[in-house]
Amino acid sequence: MRPVRRQADAKNSGLDLDSDATILYGAPPLLAQQSLEGKDDATLNFWNFCAALETKGFARLIGIEDVERALGATGRVAMVGYVFDEAYAASHADLLRRFFAMTAEAQDILAHSPQDWKKIGEKIGVTDPAALEIYRKRYLAGTARRPIAAEEADARTLYLVLAKIGGAKLVGPASELDSGTFYKDAAGQ
Repeated sequence: MRPVRRQADAKNSGLDLDSDATILYGAPPLLAQQSLEGKDDATLNFWNFCAALETKGFARLIGIEDVERALGATGRVAMVGYVFDEAYAASHADLLRRFFAMTAEAQDILAHSPQDWKKIGEKIGVTDPAALEIYRKRYLAGTARRPIAAEEADARTLYLVLAKIGGAKLVGPASELDSGTFYKDAAGQ
């Protein structure tokens, strides 16, 4: 999370990060290791590093979905996206339709198949069922399960908040989310 957004989240909670905290930046694995060594009071990191810390007894203070709701989102905003340009989308609509269908099927499998998570656990070195359940839960929290219109509406809301708080320094010159950010197929989905 960029510093301006983190400051906005804290400000909405009555905390002034500039005066109440010492903020350190680093690569995700380094931040996680610093936490394991007790060198910080809290860390903000990618979901998989946070899940790894949770498996070692660390407590989750706040999730990104809580921050998003505090900033105006109506639901969990997907954390995974795909990037392609409009020309590619126009000439590969069927390929994209099949890709998104396969992605949804894979997400459904991961949502409901303990056996597949066991295989994943073996590949990432997590064999404890309770630890693997933390990974599964955190992974699934970031997958898209809402209609594109709901995702786009929340993304627009969050973008406006970030643009207001951080201005061009945070979001660049656009004052609102570009209308082409979310892909919609011929059916508008």
